[in-house]
Amino acid sequence: MPIFKSQSNNIVQWIILTWVFLLSHAAVADQIKAIPWIKLKTESSQAKQICQALKVNCGKDVEVWKKQSGADTHLYLTDDTPQLIEFIKENNQYVVLNSWSFQQYQHHGRNSDFDKELNNDGLSIYPAFYPLNRQKLAIAVVKRWSTTYSGGGRAEEIADFVMLEPNHAYKLALADVAFHSYEMIRACFSQEEYQSSPHCHDESGSNLSIQFKDIGKEYYQWRLNFNDFNWEAFKPESSKVVEKSYNIVVPFQQK
Repeated sequence: MPIFKSQSNNIVQWIILTWVFLLSHAAVADQIKAIPWIKLKTESSQAKQICQALKVNCGKDVEVWKKQSGADTHLYLTDDTPQLIEFIKENNQYVVLNSWSFQQYQHHGRNSDFDKELNNDGLSIYPAFYPLNRQKLAIAVVKRWSTTYSGGGRAEEIADFVMLEPNHAYKLALADVAFHSYEMIRACFSQEEYQSSPHCHDESGSNLSIQFKDIGKEYYQWRLNFNDFNWEAFKPESSKVVEKSYNIVVPFQQK
């Protein structure tokens, strides 16, 4: 009887150790995620003061950000030119650590249909970092097209993922990735339709999310997940059709 008890204890210990091993590896894998930024509440006058203190020429729509998680004290400034400035506040003074200007950036999101049908809204920097490996990060430089309809509109966004390097340098990591799209077309035109219909627009759109995996190479593997939806007018939300697809890529290996 003691023999069986000893074997049972060994089995239990083995199971526990196995689960600890698997969970620890899963936790490590889960740590590879995009790093969102949090917008700091900054009045326009404060933003101007920061630009002056940093001795940089800022455009319009100046925003100040910090990373969502971690104890990193670095701050980030963006504007509509667009540019990204990394800085810190030290001894009540602002100090620039690095900066990247995309004012002359030649974006790879070139869609002739968008150019014909929609207005070019220019470039912007999406507020997040995307891990390329343990040391290198990329940002999404997004090109946007849009138009408005009577009671609706359409927007398309394409991203170039750009690796940030020291001394104001950057390098294209992944080009021409569908980032976000949305279209809404009004379908109700009478008061009766508005009162009786559960949904008065045709709506469709797509969103990108990314999963990162360490495959033992120089750069992580990226799984680009596309979540598309279509919701027809005059139908309840339960009838919305959602389709999912994905593409697996490695930065700098795009064909």
